[in-house]
Amino acid sequence: MTANTATTDVAIVGAGMAGLVAGVYATELGADVIVLEKGSRPGGSMYLSAGLVWSYETLAEARENVPGGDPTLQRVIVDGLDPAYDWLESLGVTVREPPVELPTGDTVTAPTPGANCGKIEPEEFTRLAREQIEEGGNEIFVDTPMTELRTDDGAVSGVVAWNETGRLEIDADAVILATGGFQGNERLLQEYVTLAIDDLWLRANPWSTGDGLLVARDVGARTTGGMHTFYGHNLAAPPAEVTPDEFLELTQYYGPFTVALDEHGERFTDESESDLEHTLAQDTAREADGRAYYVFDADLYDDEVFSMGHIGTIVERSAEAGANVIRAESLTEFEEELYEASVDGTTAVETLKRFNEAVRDGRADRLDPPRTDHQRTVDTPPFYAVPVQPGITFTMGGIAVDENARVIHERRSPSTVFGYDNHDEPLEQVVIPGLYAAGVDVGNVNNRHYMGGLANALVLGRVAAENAVAEATD
Repeated sequence: MTANTATTDVAIVGAGMAGLVAGVYATELGADVIVLEKGSRPGGSMYLSAGLVWSYETLAEARENVPGGDPTLQRVIVDGLDPAYDWLESLGVTVREPPVELPTGDTVTAPTPGANCGKIEPEEFTRLAREQIEEGGNEIFVDTPMTELRTDDGAVSGVVAWNETGRLEIDADAVILATGGFQGNERLLQEYVTLAIDDLWLRANPWSTGDGLLVARDVGARTTGGMHTFYGHNLAAPPAEVTPDEFLELTQYYGPFTVALDEHGERFTDESESDLEHTLAQDTAREADGRAYYVFDADLYDDEVFSMGHIGTIVERSAEAGANVIRAESLTEFEEELYEASVDGTTAVETLKRFNEAVRDGRADRLDPPRTDHQRTVDTPPFYAVPVQPGITFTMGGIAVDENARVIHERRSPSTVFGYDNHDEPLEQVVIPGLYAAGVDVGNVNNRHYMGGLANALVLGRVAAENAVAEATD
């Protein structure tokens, strides 16, 4: 088959938020741009989100809350977020300050205290970004998956893709990978994240299957720390049915306030480690084999959680979607109901009693595992148990880049293990000419803990575009 060919300054792989940002910014800078999108539409997982773009106000706050991430990249995002908000508004994108209303009808002030937060409308942003790219004389090709990178003497010189016309070869002076992580790839999830892939919801688009990571590794890219970590939430578990338009409604945001048990009736993590529930979701995937039970009482049922909604409403939505929500008027009845749900009810009730006793005695932080925050007893009937399983939104590990979003070459760069990158004379990292990455294809901004996903896409999309255009037009 004869290949279709094209030539451009910058080829961008992926039309989620990072790819669209890079495409618009590169177009503004006067570059010829081709954007390739594997899916049937642009927008990626951002299109399915609430549109909250946030990170921390300062690098010190980012380091305190996400100590495992790369401080250089965290600084780039923290420093670049306010200018990026201004840039969005210059495009005609509405950026609202909290409090804002979510698609569920609930109101949120910010994802976490101390956040620099703005809200966009995903559909509006996607439409405006596409218009800006196309009105600038550039193109977005949907249903066009990339299969490989082209190289010339060690430099990336383009991409190969496929669409309905057959093989497409694109010569490019620079390539930006923005394919959205590898959460949709079962093999990579088993390799890096968890073996319990049958007990995961994909809380994202279905097209982010690690294409950027795979082709980058093929040409020698370094991967980062935190490959086993991900951002996500626990959602109502089967037999509940969860569809993309219900990701927000069926997310159990209140997990850090509950007692989370595995099928043996035992606690498996500090539920309160993260207020946004993402560490609890990760530990459910690995420590509880993908299934946990949120146990709480009438007092919590009637409470609110970080303005993300009334807890009882979230529980009832889950029941309406088919979740086997347990409600019992006594601990004896609760024990029996848990056994019917294939949970060791006797151990569960004993665990709950020990937990309550520790909270009353002020020693919950000395439990094993500890409970460091949100220490409240679970002793007011009726008692509830909601079965949950993790929903993975994006992977936190990925391609290693420098502060200019240039992909780092693994085999040609020195080690940074044991702090060698922190010496008075840091060892210089060697980059792969012509190759950039943005969004959650970039690893180790987040690492177990979380400082935003859309902010990463917004800021690093602009950084990658600026440097890719500079290299392409040099």
